[in-house]
Amino acid sequence: MTFYAFRLDTINVKNPRGKIPDNDVVTFNVFVNQIDRGHGTGFLTDLGAGSVIPAAAAPPNNRLNIGVDWIVGPLELAPTDGVSIVYSGMNTSDNNNINLDTQQQDQIEIKILDTIASAAAGAIGGPVSSVITGVLGAIGDPVGKFLGYSPQGPCNGLVFSDSVQFTGGGLATLPYRQDTWSTAWPSATAASFTRAYDDSATHNGAVCGEVAHTEITFSVLQLPWVSVRIMLQRLFPRVFPVGAPDLGGVGVGVRHATGSTASSLRALIGLG
Repeated sequence: MTFYAFRLDTINVKNPRGKIPDNDVVTFNVFVNQIDRGHGTGFLTDLGAGSVIPAAAAPPNNRLNIGVDWIVGPLELAPTDGVSIVYSGMNTSDNNNINLDTQQQDQIEIKILDTIASAAAGAIGGPVSSVITGVLGAIGDPVGKFLGYSPQGPCNGLVFSDSVQFTGGGLATLPYRQDTWSTAWPSATAASFTRAYDDSATHNGAVCGEVAHTEITFSVLQLPWVSVRIMLQRLFPRVFPVGAPDLGGVGVGVRHATGSTASSLRALIGLG
Protein backbone atom coordinates (compact mmCIF):
# COMPACT_ATOMS: atom_id res chain seq x y z
CA MET A 1 0.00 0.00 0.00
CA THR A 2 0.93 3.65 -0.47
CA PHE A 3 0.55 6.51 2.01
CA TYR A 4 -1.42 9.60 1.05
CA ALA A 5 -2.42 12.80 2.84
CA PHE A 6 -4.94 15.49 1.93
CA ARG A 7 -4.55 19.22 2.53
CA LEU A 8 -6.81 22.26 2.34
CA ASP A 9 -4.53 24.92 0.86
CA THR A 10 -6.24 28.25 0.17
CA ILE A 11 -9.61 29.99 0.07
CA ASN A 12 -9.69 32.71 -2.58
CA VAL A 13 -12.68 35.01 -2.12
CA LYS A 14 -13.40 36.61 -5.47
CA ASN A 15 -16.60 38.08 -4.07
CA PRO A 16 -18.20 37.47 -0.64
CA ARG A 17 -21.77 36.31 -0.09
CA GLY A 18 -22.93 39.51 1.60
CA LYS A 19 -22.37 43.21 1.13
CA ILE A 20 -20.20 43.19 4.26
CA PRO A 21 -17.16 40.89 4.61
CA ASP A 22 -18.07 37.27 5.32
CA ASN A 23 -17.34 35.32 8.49
CA ASP A 24 -17.20 31.75 7.23
CA VAL A 25 -17.35 28.44 9.05
CA VAL A 26 -15.05 26.23 6.97
CA THR A 27 -15.02 22.44 7.16
CA PHE A 28 -12.66 19.87 5.65
CA ASN A 29 -13.27 16.09 5.75
CA VAL A 30 -11.73 13.00 4.17
CA PHE A 31 -13.91 9.91 3.93
CA VAL A 32 -12.56 6.49 2.93
CA ASN A 33 -15.25 3.99 1.94
CA GLN A 34 -17.82 6.34 3.55
CA ILE A 35 -15.93 6.31 6.88
CA ASP A 36 -14.74 9.67 8.25
CA ARG A 37 -10.94 9.29 8.52
CA GLY A 38 -10.12 12.90 9.36
CA HIS A 39 -11.68 16.34 9.67
CA GLY A 40 -11.29 19.86 11.00
CA THR A 41 -13.20 23.12 11.14
CA GLY A 42 -12.25 26.78 11.12
CA PHE A 43 -13.85 30.19 11.64
CA LEU A 44 -12.41 32.67 9.14
CA THR A 45 -13.40 36.31 9.53
CA ASP A 46 -13.46 39.49 7.44
CA LEU A 47 -13.42 37.72 4.09
CA GLY A 48 -13.85 40.53 1.61
CA ALA A 49 -13.44 40.59 -2.14
CA GLY A 50 -9.88 39.70 -3.08
CA SER A 51 -9.07 37.87 0.18
CA VAL A 52 -6.74 34.92 -0.39
CA ILE A 53 -6.48 32.97 2.86
CA PRO A 54 -4.03 30.12 3.40
CA ALA A 55 -5.99 27.64 5.50
CA ALA A 56 -2.94 27.02 7.70
CA ALA A 57 -3.09 30.65 8.84
CA ALA A 58 -5.87 29.55 11.22
CA PRO A 59 -5.24 26.12 12.81
CA PRO A 60 -8.35 23.89 12.65
CA ASN A 61 -10.70 23.15 15.52
CA ASN A 62 -12.63 19.94 16.26
CA ARG A 63 -9.75 17.89 14.91
CA LEU A 64 -9.72 14.22 13.98
CA ASN A 65 -6.48 12.97 12.38
CA ILE A 66 -5.73 16.43 11.02
CA GLY A 67 -2.72 18.57 11.86
CA VAL A 68 -2.56 22.28 12.55
CA ASP A 69 -1.49 22.53 8.89
CA TRP A 70 -4.92 21.31 7.67
CA ILE A 71 -3.44 18.02 6.45
CA VAL A 72 -5.53 14.88 6.99
CA GLY A 73 -3.47 11.72 7.12
CA PRO A 74 -1.31 10.09 6.11
CA LEU A 75 -3.67 7.26 5.25
CA GLU A 76 -2.73 3.83 3.99
CA LEU A 77 -4.97 3.17 0.98
CA ALA A 78 -5.64 0.16 -1.20
CA PRO A 79 -6.27 0.62 -4.95
CA THR A 80 -9.96 -0.21 -4.55
CA ASP A 81 -10.62 2.21 -1.68
CA GLY A 82 -13.05 5.03 -2.41
CA VAL A 83 -11.88 8.45 -1.18
CA SER A 84 -14.09 11.56 -0.82
CA ILE A 85 -12.51 14.94 -0.08
CA VAL A 86 -15.31 17.12 1.31
CA TYR A 87 -15.15 20.82 2.12
CA SER A 88 -17.63 23.62 2.75
CA GLY A 89 -17.96 27.24 3.80
CA MET A 90 -21.01 28.90 5.37
CA ASN A 91 -21.35 32.62 6.03
CA THR A 92 -22.45 33.75 9.51
CA SER A 93 -21.67 37.48 9.37
CA ASP A 94 -25.21 38.72 8.68
CA ASN A 95 -26.31 38.54 12.30
CA ASN A 96 -27.79 41.96 13.12
CA ASN A 97 -24.84 42.62 15.45
CA ILE A 98 -25.00 39.28 17.27
CA ASN A 99 -21.42 38.58 18.29
CA LEU A 100 -20.80 34.84 18.41
CA ASP A 101 -18.57 33.67 21.24
CA THR A 102 -16.14 30.76 20.94
CA GLN A 103 -18.60 28.23 22.34
CA GLN A 104 -21.31 29.29 19.89
CA GLN A 105 -18.89 29.15 16.97
CA ASP A 106 -17.83 25.68 18.08
CA GLN A 107 -21.45 24.55 18.34
CA ILE A 108 -22.14 25.64 14.76
CA GLU A 109 -18.98 23.96 13.49
CA ILE A 110 -19.83 20.65 15.18
CA LYS A 111 -23.41 20.72 13.88
CA ILE A 112 -22.18 21.26 10.32
CA LEU A 113 -19.68 18.40 10.70
CA ASP A 114 -22.48 16.15 11.95
CA THR A 115 -24.64 17.13 8.98
CA ILE A 116 -21.85 16.31 6.53
CA ALA A 117 -21.07 12.96 8.19
CA SER A 118 -24.73 11.93 8.13
CA ALA A 119 -25.09 12.93 4.48
CA ALA A 120 -21.94 11.06 3.44
CA ALA A 121 -22.99 7.93 5.32
CA GLY A 122 -26.36 7.98 3.60
CA ALA A 123 -24.96 8.48 0.11
CA ILE A 124 -23.54 4.97 -0.38
CA GLY A 125 -23.77 4.18 -4.06
CA GLY A 126 -25.05 7.66 -4.82
CA PRO A 127 -23.66 11.10 -5.77
CA VAL A 128 -22.00 12.23 -2.54
CA SER A 129 -21.34 15.75 -3.82
CA SER A 130 -24.94 16.60 -4.66
CA VAL A 131 -26.24 15.04 -1.44
CA ILE A 132 -23.90 17.07 0.77
CA THR A 133 -24.51 20.30 -1.13
CA GLY A 134 -28.24 19.70 -0.85
CA VAL A 135 -28.29 19.16 2.92
CA LEU A 136 -25.95 22.09 3.59
CA GLY A 137 -27.99 24.39 1.37
CA ALA A 138 -31.13 23.36 3.24
CA ILE A 139 -29.65 24.60 6.54
CA GLY A 140 -30.06 28.19 5.40
CA ASP A 141 -28.89 30.48 8.20
CA PRO A 142 -26.66 28.35 10.49
CA VAL A 143 -26.88 30.91 13.31
CA GLY A 144 -30.65 30.68 13.45
CA LYS A 145 -30.75 26.96 12.67
CA PHE A 146 -28.27 25.75 15.28
CA LEU A 147 -28.37 28.44 17.98
CA GLY A 148 -32.10 29.11 18.00
CA TYR A 149 -31.92 32.84 17.28
CA SER A 150 -34.73 34.50 15.38
CA PRO A 151 -34.07 34.41 11.62
CA GLN A 152 -31.21 36.72 10.72
CA GLY A 153 -30.40 38.46 7.46
CA PRO A 154 -30.67 36.55 4.18
CA CYS A 155 -26.94 36.64 3.44
CA ASN A 156 -26.06 33.94 5.94
CA GLY A 157 -25.80 30.47 4.44
CA LEU A 158 -23.85 28.23 2.10
CA VAL A 159 -21.04 29.90 0.16
CA PHE A 160 -19.35 26.80 -1.29
CA SER A 161 -19.26 23.03 -0.87
CA ASP A 162 -18.05 20.01 -2.79
CA SER A 163 -17.10 16.36 -2.51
CA VAL A 164 -14.26 15.34 -4.82
CA GLN A 165 -14.03 11.62 -5.50
CA PHE A 166 -10.96 9.44 -6.04
CA THR A 167 -10.04 5.79 -5.77
CA GLY A 168 -6.82 4.60 -4.20
CA GLY A 169 -5.70 3.43 -7.63
CA GLY A 170 -6.62 6.76 -9.18
CA LEU A 171 -4.52 8.66 -6.65
CA ALA A 172 -1.45 6.81 -7.89
CA THR A 173 -1.86 8.28 -11.39
CA LEU A 174 -2.15 11.95 -10.41
CA PRO A 175 0.44 14.45 -11.78
CA TYR A 176 2.61 14.81 -8.66
CA ARG A 177 5.33 17.42 -8.29
CA GLN A 178 7.69 18.28 -5.45
CA ASP A 179 5.63 19.83 -2.66
CA THR A 180 6.73 23.28 -1.55
CA TRP A 181 4.26 23.74 1.33
CA SER A 182 4.67 20.91 3.77
CA THR A 183 7.51 21.18 6.26
CA ALA A 184 6.58 17.87 7.91
CA TRP A 185 7.49 15.80 4.85
CA PRO A 186 10.19 17.57 2.84
CA SER A 187 10.32 14.69 0.36
CA ALA A 188 6.55 14.64 -0.28
CA THR A 189 5.12 15.19 -3.74
CA ALA A 190 1.79 16.92 -4.31
CA ALA A 191 -0.96 17.13 -6.90
CA SER A 192 -2.96 20.34 -6.45
CA PHE A 193 -6.44 21.22 -7.64
CA THR A 194 -8.29 24.55 -7.82
CA ARG A 195 -12.06 24.59 -8.21
CA ALA A 196 -14.41 27.55 -8.59
CA TYR A 197 -17.82 27.91 -6.92
CA ASP A 198 -20.69 30.36 -6.70
CA ASP A 199 -23.70 30.59 -4.39
CA SER A 200 -26.28 31.40 -7.05
CA ALA A 201 -28.57 28.54 -5.93
CA THR A 202 -29.27 30.21 -2.56
CA HIS A 203 -28.27 33.85 -3.15
CA ASN A 204 -30.65 36.76 -2.59
CA GLY A 205 -29.25 39.26 -5.07
CA ALA A 206 -31.77 41.96 -4.23
CA VAL A 207 -30.43 42.25 -0.69
CA CYS A 208 -26.97 40.67 -0.73
CA GLY A 209 -25.70 42.09 -4.00
CA GLU A 210 -23.42 40.23 -6.39
CA VAL A 211 -23.32 36.44 -6.35
CA ALA A 212 -20.46 35.04 -4.27
CA HIS A 213 -17.52 33.54 -6.17
CA THR A 214 -14.88 31.49 -4.39
CA GLU A 215 -11.92 29.39 -5.52
CA ILE A 216 -10.75 26.52 -3.32
CA THR A 217 -7.34 24.90 -3.70
CA PHE A 218 -6.56 21.53 -2.12
CA SER A 219 -3.74 19.04 -2.58
CA VAL A 220 -3.19 15.31 -2.48
CA LEU A 221 0.21 14.43 -1.01
CA GLN A 222 2.07 11.23 -1.80
CA LEU A 223 4.40 10.29 1.04
CA PRO A 224 7.45 8.03 0.75
CA TRP A 225 7.49 7.24 4.48
CA VAL A 226 5.64 7.85 7.74
CA SER A 227 7.28 8.85 11.02
CA VAL A 228 5.58 8.27 14.38
CA ARG A 229 7.44 11.30 15.78
CA ILE A 230 6.20 13.61 13.03
CA MET A 231 2.64 12.32 13.34
CA LEU A 232 2.53 12.87 17.10
CA GLN A 233 4.02 16.35 16.74
CA ARG A 234 1.42 17.27 14.10
CA LEU A 235 -1.62 15.79 15.84
CA PHE A 236 -0.66 16.61 19.45
CA PRO A 237 1.61 19.68 19.26
CA ARG A 238 1.03 20.71 22.89
CA VAL A 239 2.16 17.32 24.19
CA PHE A 240 4.94 16.68 21.68
CA PRO A 241 6.30 20.06 20.54
CA VAL A 242 8.45 20.24 17.44
CA GLY A 243 12.12 20.10 18.43
CA ALA A 244 11.54 18.01 21.57
CA PRO A 245 14.54 15.69 22.07
CA ASP A 246 12.41 12.52 22.23
CA LEU A 247 8.88 11.23 22.68
CA GLY A 248 9.58 9.90 26.15
CA GLY A 249 10.11 13.33 27.65
CA VAL A 250 6.52 13.57 28.83
CA GLY A 251 7.25 10.78 31.32
CA VAL A 252 4.13 8.71 30.57
CA GLY A 253 2.85 6.47 27.81
CA VAL A 254 1.88 8.04 24.51
CA ARG A 255 -1.81 7.15 24.77
CA HIS A 256 -1.98 8.41 28.35
CA ALA A 257 -0.23 11.65 27.41
CA THR A 258 -2.64 12.34 24.57
CA GLY A 259 -5.76 11.21 26.42
CA SER A 260 -6.54 8.85 23.55
CA THR A 261 -8.59 5.65 23.80
CA ALA A 262 -7.16 4.29 20.55
CA SER A 263 -6.57 0.55 20.60
CA SER A 264 -3.10 0.79 19.03
CA LEU A 265 -0.40 3.26 18.05
CA ARG A 266 -1.47 2.87 14.38
CA ALA A 267 -4.99 3.88 15.32
CA LEU A 268 -3.71 6.78 17.42
CA ILE A 269 -1.91 8.36 14.47
CA GLY A 270 -4.72 7.64 12.02
CA LEU A 271 -3.35 4.63 10.16
CA GLY A 272 -5.41 1.92 11.87
